[in-house]
Amino acid sequence: MLGVLLAFVLVVVPGAPRGVAQSFPRDLVPRSTVGLAGEQGPGAGGTRPAGGVVTVFPHPPATTTYPRFGGLRGDNVTAQLGLDFQRMLRLNRERGHHSWGHLGLGGGPCCPPPSRQQHLTWETRDRESCAMRGKLQDGCHNYIRVLVPRDARTLFACGTNAFNPVCRSYEARSLLQEGEELSGQARCPFDARQSNVALFADGSLYSATVADFQASDAVIYRSLGARSPPLRTLKYSSRWLQEPHFVQALPYGPYIYFFFREIAVELGALGKVAVARVARVCRNDRGGSPRVLERRWTSFLKARLQCAVPGDAVFYFDVLEAVTLPHALHGRPAVLALFGTQPNSIPGSAVCAFYLADVERAFEGHFAEPRGAAGAWPPVPEERVPRPRPGCCAGMGSATAIVTSGDFPDETLAFAKEHPLLHGAVAPAGGRPLFTRTGTRLTQLAVDVGAGPQGNHTVLFLGAEDGRVLKVLAATPPGDTGEPGAEVLLLEEISLYEPRCRGPRGASRVLGLELHPPGQELFVAFAGCLVRLPLSRCARHGACRRSCLAARDPYCVWLPPGGCVPFSEDLP
Repeated sequence: MLGVLLAFVLVVVPGAPRGVAQSFPRDLVPRSTVGLAGEQGPGAGGTRPAGGVVTVFPHPPATTTYPRFGGLRGDNVTAQLGLDFQRMLRLNRERGHHSWGHLGLGGGPCCPPPSRQQHLTWETRDRESCAMRGKLQDGCHNYIRVLVPRDARTLFACGTNAFNPVCRSYEARSLLQEGEELSGQARCPFDARQSNVALFADGSLYSATVADFQASDAVIYRSLGARSPPLRTLKYSSRWLQEPHFVQALPYGPYIYFFFREIAVELGALGKVAVARVARVCRNDRGGSPRVLERRWTSFLKARLQCAVPGDAVFYFDVLEAVTLPHALHGRPAVLALFGTQPNSIPGSAVCAFYLADVERAFEGHFAEPRGAAGAWPPVPEERVPRPRPGCCAGMGSATAIVTSGDFPDETLAFAKEHPLLHGAVAPAGGRPLFTRTGTRLTQLAVDVGAGPQGNHTVLFLGAEDGRVLKVLAATPPGDTGEPGAEVLLLEEISLYEPRCRGPRGASRVLGLELHPPGQELFVAFAGCLVRLPLSRCARHGACRRSCLAARDPYCVWLPPGGCVPFSEDLP
């Protein structure tokens, strides 16, 4: 059954010479390349959950194997339809996963047999009407695409419900439904293959997806707020959104930021070119006046994210794949993002870091607008930009005297409606990628910015489309300026994929990575299973001091007479 389950996994759980970052297409040589070392954990069943599910597992002792979770034992429905994990997220101190028709929560790592387990099944009742509308049977299920904490005790979940999306609230510990179902339109995609992001902030749900059956109405939407009115992006406007693929949403300061890739309207003369974007809206936005932008965002702006290798011929990575939550990078808030090359280009990937101060500064730059028959989008002269500045928040900056967004002058609102795009791009920290890789498309990214005995190393974990996990040390040597990219070392390449992780579509690509530093673990999601990988595999160095030290793995230390051991705070 191809494409039956496009599932999400949400996880929340209590020697070569030194390589130097090279310009594309030169790659670093891994210090270790290994295959799958562990066998299937005793808790991984041969059947797989179907329908929408939540499960809770206690934290067992760490093992030297790589245990897997492949579904709930005894679930015959999923055994027939298959399971397809897609995403992992942190949710309080519990692990949650969701696929079609199933929700799951877990209090510890994935695979050993649980002493306590909770799950629920949420199936669609609209399968027949879905088929009558011309959809394939495989798509006429309830794929759970949204599972986010609404508050400290409530989970908010939405499913595709056979192309008729609906949402529910559940008590987080008991998994009992609270209240009635509500429409999932503009909160959840209709099709499980469509992208979406969602989060709650200030009591409101911020979601980004498509809002119609035909997938022609891309939307960034706010709803469910007691004190904030519903707002959305302009409908059917290629200037606002054009075939977006949403990757991440996060709150920062007075804004909500959305990271996505889309077809660049400003590069239309070159054909369909994908570019990476960051957009923002004000949390206090209440929409425009009855004349302009009523019930629409007045603060929506977007800018291009640039991840490129500099040189005489700049090489761009434009296809945004993953974005982390904010981290302190060299003492400054930053996000790390994974980029790829265009689909019709040679395979390649890069990781770039972006300081959030640079992102905010980009939104104060020049606006762009189309001009002339050649399709150019030059900057708008500053004297043509009205005041208060379009896109700013009421009560802030040049709009200090504005009480609410509906009070903006019509001139400001009209300009904001026609000019959501900023000219220029947000440059990466250090002016270049942290890491590049040729010949492979990387799919997922997780980062530990506090690795090592002193907590001063940054380690990247990268998932690839062929099932490998790359472990990369991005360290700043003494005396450096503090900018990333000064030194990069590819520590390991670990091949984790094997046939038991095969999903309904047969994909070997890594679909999700979730780091759990307290447990020194990395959870790796494939289409058909979830693998728990230890951050350190120091035992492979044995009693060889030279091998242990030469590896330069910040998770390993040499401790005579015990040999090469994982670093922990309680070491003598």
